[in-house]
Amino acid sequence: LESSFREGRDAKLSIDDVDPGAVEAVLKYAYTCIFEFGDVAAALTLAHRYEMPKLVALCVRRMLDDVTAENVADIAATLNVYLEHEEVAKVWPKFLAIVGQDQKLMDVAMRNVKKARHA
Repeated sequence: LESSFREGRDAKLSIDDVDPGAVEAVLKYAYTCIFEFGDVAAALTLAHRYEMPKLVALCVRRMLDDVTAENVADIAATLNVYLEHEEVAKVWPKFLAIVGQDQKLMDVAMRNVKKARHA
Protein backbone atom coordinates (compact mmCIF):
# COMPACT_ATOMS: atom_id res chain seq x y z
CA LEU A 1 0.00 0.00 0.00
CA GLU A 2 2.91 2.33 -0.62
CA SER A 3 2.06 4.15 -3.83
CA SER A 4 0.54 7.32 -5.21
CA PHE A 5 -2.74 5.52 -5.87
CA ARG A 6 -5.67 6.00 -3.53
CA GLU A 7 -4.87 2.73 -1.75
CA GLY A 8 -1.35 3.99 -1.00
CA ARG A 9 -2.50 7.39 0.21
CA ASP A 10 -5.32 6.07 2.36
CA ALA A 11 -3.60 2.80 3.42
CA LYS A 12 -6.93 1.16 2.65
CA LEU A 13 -7.84 -1.40 0.01
CA SER A 14 -11.45 -1.59 -1.13
CA ILE A 15 -12.69 -4.77 -2.81
CA ASP A 16 -16.26 -4.18 -3.93
CA ASP A 17 -16.63 -6.56 -6.87
CA VAL A 18 -16.46 -9.89 -5.02
CA ASP A 19 -18.54 -11.53 -2.31
CA PRO A 20 -17.28 -10.35 1.13
CA GLY A 21 -17.12 -14.00 2.19
CA ALA A 22 -14.57 -14.65 -0.55
CA VAL A 23 -12.48 -11.72 0.66
CA GLU A 24 -12.56 -13.08 4.21
CA ALA A 25 -11.67 -16.59 3.02
CA VAL A 26 -8.71 -15.31 0.97
CA LEU A 27 -7.45 -13.19 3.88
CA LYS A 28 -7.76 -16.17 6.22
CA TYR A 29 -5.81 -18.26 3.72
CA ALA A 30 -3.12 -15.57 3.45
CA TYR A 31 -2.54 -15.69 7.20
CA THR A 32 -3.21 -19.36 8.00
CA CYS A 33 -3.00 -21.35 4.74
CA ILE A 34 -6.46 -22.67 5.61
CA PHE A 35 -9.10 -22.30 2.91
CA GLU A 36 -12.74 -22.83 3.81
CA PHE A 37 -15.14 -21.25 1.35
CA GLY A 38 -17.76 -22.60 -1.00
CA ASP A 39 -17.56 -20.12 -3.89
CA VAL A 40 -14.23 -21.25 -5.25
CA ALA A 41 -14.62 -19.18 -8.44
CA ALA A 42 -14.88 -15.95 -6.42
CA ALA A 43 -11.82 -16.91 -4.39
CA LEU A 44 -9.97 -17.76 -7.62
CA THR A 45 -10.69 -14.26 -8.91
CA LEU A 46 -9.03 -12.74 -5.85
CA ALA A 47 -6.17 -15.25 -5.76
CA HIS A 48 -5.36 -14.42 -9.37
CA ARG A 49 -5.74 -10.66 -8.87
CA TYR A 50 -3.44 -10.59 -5.84
CA GLU A 51 -0.93 -13.07 -7.28
CA MET A 52 -1.40 -15.95 -4.86
CA PRO A 53 -0.35 -18.93 -7.01
CA LYS A 54 -0.76 -21.55 -4.29
CA LEU A 55 -4.33 -20.44 -3.69
CA VAL A 56 -4.98 -20.35 -7.43
CA ALA A 57 -3.80 -23.96 -7.61
CA LEU A 58 -5.96 -24.94 -4.64
CA CYS A 59 -9.03 -23.28 -6.16
CA VAL A 60 -8.68 -24.94 -9.54
CA ARG A 61 -8.07 -28.35 -7.95
CA ARG A 62 -11.24 -27.92 -5.88
CA MET A 63 -13.15 -26.99 -9.02
CA LEU A 64 -11.99 -30.19 -10.73
CA ASP A 65 -13.02 -32.25 -7.71
CA ASP A 66 -16.62 -31.14 -8.16
CA VAL A 67 -17.44 -31.07 -11.88
CA THR A 68 -21.15 -31.75 -12.43
CA ALA A 69 -23.65 -31.20 -15.22
CA GLU A 70 -24.94 -28.22 -13.24
CA ASN A 71 -21.56 -26.45 -13.04
CA VAL A 72 -19.47 -27.72 -15.96
CA ALA A 73 -20.19 -24.68 -18.14
CA ASP A 74 -19.39 -22.25 -15.32
CA ILE A 75 -16.16 -24.08 -14.52
CA ALA A 76 -15.15 -24.06 -18.19
CA ALA A 77 -15.86 -20.33 -18.43
CA THR A 78 -13.99 -19.57 -15.21
CA LEU A 79 -10.94 -21.63 -16.11
CA ASN A 80 -10.90 -20.09 -19.57
CA VAL A 81 -10.69 -16.58 -18.10
CA TYR A 82 -7.51 -17.50 -16.20
CA LEU A 83 -6.02 -19.95 -18.68
CA GLU A 84 -2.84 -17.89 -19.06
CA HIS A 85 -2.03 -18.54 -15.38
CA GLU A 86 0.44 -21.39 -15.01
CA GLU A 87 -1.59 -23.20 -12.34
CA VAL A 88 -4.78 -23.04 -14.39
CA ALA A 89 -3.01 -24.11 -17.57
CA LYS A 90 -1.72 -27.18 -15.70
CA VAL A 91 -5.23 -28.40 -14.86
CA TRP A 92 -6.91 -27.51 -18.16
CA PRO A 93 -6.01 -30.89 -19.78
CA LYS A 94 -7.37 -32.68 -16.69
CA PHE A 95 -10.62 -30.72 -16.97
CA LEU A 96 -10.90 -31.62 -20.65
CA ALA A 97 -10.32 -35.28 -19.79
CA ILE A 98 -13.03 -35.22 -17.10
CA VAL A 99 -15.51 -33.66 -19.51
CA GLY A 100 -14.45 -35.88 -22.40
CA GLN A 101 -15.02 -39.06 -20.41
CA ASP A 102 -18.60 -38.18 -19.48
CA GLN A 103 -21.12 -37.82 -22.31
CA LYS A 104 -23.56 -35.81 -20.15
CA LEU A 105 -20.86 -33.32 -19.10
CA MET A 106 -19.71 -32.98 -22.71
CA ASP A 107 -23.26 -32.43 -23.91
CA VAL A 108 -24.00 -29.74 -21.31
CA ALA A 109 -20.66 -28.01 -21.90
CA MET A 110 -21.09 -27.94 -25.67
CA ARG A 111 -24.69 -26.73 -25.49
CA ASN A 112 -23.60 -23.82 -23.31
CA VAL A 113 -20.76 -22.88 -25.64
CA LYS A 114 -23.31 -22.59 -28.45
CA LYS A 115 -25.52 -20.33 -26.31
CA ALA A 116 -22.60 -18.12 -25.33
CA ARG A 117 -21.49 -17.68 -28.95
CA HIS A 118 -24.92 -16.56 -30.12
CA ALA A 119 -25.62 -14.31 -27.17
